[in-house]
Amino acid sequence: MPRNKRIRPVATIANPAYLFILFCTTPQKTAPKGAVKNDFRPSKSIIIFILKQSLGRLLNIRPGEWSIVLLLQLQVFLIIAVLLIAKPAGNAIFLSRFGPSALPYMYILTAVVAAIISTAYAGAMKYFSLLRVNLWSLGICLGTLLIFALLIPNVFVRDLVAIGLYLWVALFGVLAASQFWMMANMVFDIRQAKRLFGPIGAGAIAGGIFGGYAANIVAQLLGIRPLLFMAAACLLPVILISVYVWRRYIRDKDISKTSGKAAKAITERPHKIILQSKHLMLLCGIITMSVITAKLVDYQFSALASERFADPGKLTAFFGFWFSTFNVIGLLIQLMITQRVVQRVGISGALLVLPAGLSLGAFLMFFVPGLGAATFSRLIDGSLKQSLHRAGVEMLFLPVNKEIKSRIKTYIDVLIDSAAGGIGGLLLLLLAAIGVNSAGISWLVLAFSMGWLVCVLMVREEYLDAFREQLKHLRPRQKTKRLESRYHEVLAGFLQVLEEAKLGKNEQQVLYVLDRADDLADRKFQEPISSLLSHKSGAIRARALHSLCLREGPNLLMTVIPMLNDADDSVKNAALEYLVTHHLSEAEELIVEQLKDPKAEVGGTALLHVLLETKGNPILRRRLDLEVLFEQRVEELTWLSKEEALAWRFKLLTAAGRSGSMLGNDYLKKELNSSEPDVIKAAILATGESLQDRWIFPLIDYLSEAEFRPYATEVLVQYGKKLVVLLPRFLKEDLIDIEDLRRLPRVLKKINSQRTVHLLFSFIEKFHPEDLELRLEVLKALNRMQVEFPDLKMPAKQVFRHILKEAKVYRDTISNLEAQTKFLTLCSEDLSSARMGLLVLLRKRQEGNMDRMFRLMGLRYPPSDIIPVYRGLKAADHSEKINALEFLDIIIENDLKKLVIPLIEYGIRFSAGEESEEGKTMKKLEEEQFKNFRKILKGRDIRLKLAVIHLLGYLGDDRYLPMLERFEKARDKRVMDMAGKALGRLGR
Repeated sequence: MPRNKRIRPVATIANPAYLFILFCTTPQKTAPKGAVKNDFRPSKSIIIFILKQSLGRLLNIRPGEWSIVLLLQLQVFLIIAVLLIAKPAGNAIFLSRFGPSALPYMYILTAVVAAIISTAYAGAMKYFSLLRVNLWSLGICLGTLLIFALLIPNVFVRDLVAIGLYLWVALFGVLAASQFWMMANMVFDIRQAKRLFGPIGAGAIAGGIFGGYAANIVAQLLGIRPLLFMAAACLLPVILISVYVWRRYIRDKDISKTSGKAAKAITERPHKIILQSKHLMLLCGIITMSVITAKLVDYQFSALASERFADPGKLTAFFGFWFSTFNVIGLLIQLMITQRVVQRVGISGALLVLPAGLSLGAFLMFFVPGLGAATFSRLIDGSLKQSLHRAGVEMLFLPVNKEIKSRIKTYIDVLIDSAAGGIGGLLLLLLAAIGVNSAGISWLVLAFSMGWLVCVLMVREEYLDAFREQLKHLRPRQKTKRLESRYHEVLAGFLQVLEEAKLGKNEQQVLYVLDRADDLADRKFQEPISSLLSHKSGAIRARALHSLCLREGPNLLMTVIPMLNDADDSVKNAALEYLVTHHLSEAEELIVEQLKDPKAEVGGTALLHVLLETKGNPILRRRLDLEVLFEQRVEELTWLSKEEALAWRFKLLTAAGRSGSMLGNDYLKKELNSSEPDVIKAAILATGESLQDRWIFPLIDYLSEAEFRPYATEVLVQYGKKLVVLLPRFLKEDLIDIEDLRRLPRVLKKINSQRTVHLLFSFIEKFHPEDLELRLEVLKALNRMQVEFPDLKMPAKQVFRHILKEAKVYRDTISNLEAQTKFLTLCSEDLSSARMGLLVLLRKRQEGNMDRMFRLMGLRYPPSDIIPVYRGLKAADHSEKINALEFLDIIIENDLKKLVIPLIEYGIRFSAGEESEEGKTMKKLEEEQFKNFRKILKGRDIRLKLAVIHLLGYLGDDRYLPMLERFEKARDKRVMDMAGKALGRLGR
């Protein structure tokens, strides 16, 4: 299992060592059969393997990624080297001809030219491929650079060369770098980009070091003109690498289809796409603030340096030295700080460092004005820009759709960058006009740094929302809520239906309104409902009477009494209910007659209603002799016909449940053990009416029987907090079977109590910690409670501890899966069958393990984020898996991230059939298999234990014999029998 490595980007210097690595990673041709092997080749292979392994661990580069990483490192190395070779020459020639006071004008001119180029570039992208536009732009850059090199000696065009070369440097830096990073974004997915942009970016820093020092040395020895020829020579391989990378890694790559808003946005102009996205707007804000601030700092540095050095050669050497030094320090930051900062504080935290450093430089300029303070600020900008800042900005582009990114990235990098530079130029002209000196510019540096910090703080949530948008289709569908009608409109509609009921209109509609009207206490319903007592439909008459039972209103005794003789039994029952609830004392004689009726529909209903009405009146209950009457009805069951007895049994069960006393408890107990399913269901529901503690344990027993489970669940939920209080005692006394206990979470999830949460956690911590089915049911219940009862608090420490436990089990499962998969191709038929059985079970365990881990994370983080992540990781589309994993990487805290993210990422790669980054040998896999099998045999997962014992019977490894012999006297008969068979196969 790969360890949780930290990404440590290191610059790969363009020197013989770099080329040696490139050579080592080139595939070698296989020698023909029978050819004599070169003695040197094995040692070279070992060197290459060791070099790849050590550098791979250091840079977090995996097998199969070396070629493209080294190519891109070389390409960005050359791009930045060209820039740093040409930049000192361009700056020196311009400053020597026009002085620092002309710099603001050049910033403005650069913005104008950049607007023209970016507009043309965006237009070209509509009709041509990225490669073609890339090649044309690089070709034009190469040609113009050669022209400037040839024209430098010509005194008649010296001013034109100074301006043109300065513009070339300013535009090449953003254009070439933007094209490079856009292609890199197309080569790698989000996870690869986050892991590999550090090492690749280190190549840019190395190019800056090489280019700056080369400019310093060549300028002093040979002059400025050879620098430009040298830059042109370095630019040619950049074009060749672009062609190769495009054809090898991008052209045939399947880019996910774009739909919805993104598809529509692609046809829009770049500036409209940007304006429609808050994420892109903030990204442009960060770039704008950073460029303006950098221009102000660069002006301070250049102005103060030109005052110190009047000679162009010395000024070129000074710039070359410091530009290289900035990159050396940037390399050290990249090696020692960048990865740690990104890992601990995230992308937004990494982006905060540069503006905070420039704010510090501005304060330093206030107290110690001069070239030293300006150099410090320029050092902060130059060293952090290509490390923390560049990595952070490129990562902000990651969640943007690829097709949209190809339209707007270069537009943003070129136009926004240059336009911001133009704004910086205008500000500098304004400051010069009002007489502000170089030190005074620091006030503006501080102001723009503050605005920059605000943009960075705001972009974090937008960055998260960009990933949420990509995973939006994986969110669970929310139940559509019915539109709430206004009360008065509902009232008027119901009353109209009841009025029209007299005309004999839609019976079902009237019954529907009567059902809903029970919840409306408005007195306006009293009269229209009372008028329905004479309706021709028995169902409406009965339902109207039931509704009147629930209302206080006029005395309808004389109207209802005749209805006791109604031809419809439902009307008789409703009339009896009304008399019992409203006129029990006045109609006592009539009610007693009804109680004596031998029919269950009449006598049983009367008994039920009277028992319910006399709950708090024991005197009246004794006067009516209800308990004796109940016992008589129970005794009569023995001589009644089967149909009559069954009807009475249902009535008596309901009456016993509603009696509110011990009446009928013996009868309930008897019927709970009946052989008739319908009677048992009625008895279960009756216990729910009584809510006596004595019925809890019998009801739990019915949870494991599918036929009665819904009824037992419904009744147990009615016990509410009383059930939560009593359950721990049953658990401590070990009275509840594991089959019943596995069903209890579905009951408890409906009881809104903090105590319920603690009880559910005790199931998997204290009572049955190793039962996987119970564990899953508990987590499902807790997830549902979190949604239904958001005020409940999930214990953070317990949840975190369980996530770590599941992560460790997941790690062991993946390790075991890897070993079994590799061993599967090297074994006999019987052994292969045994391994395949174990593999199938391990895959099921992996899926269950991942399910439980994400259910736990759903208790710690918003389910609206975790559910789409989980579904995305299980999706067939690789890009959705990567987006989901990256989003998870952002939202969880560092302590959890260090363990969970590498495990899930490795699980994805293993499922895709990718090779292990550690290059495990068979010996190492055998050692891991031994450790994993020992853990399984010591654990409590019986099914997994049986699969391993079965495999050991075919494996023939003597190291496992003591373990197998120990299982000959195992408590579990299945384990004991399987161990005996395994030992039999081994001849023991």
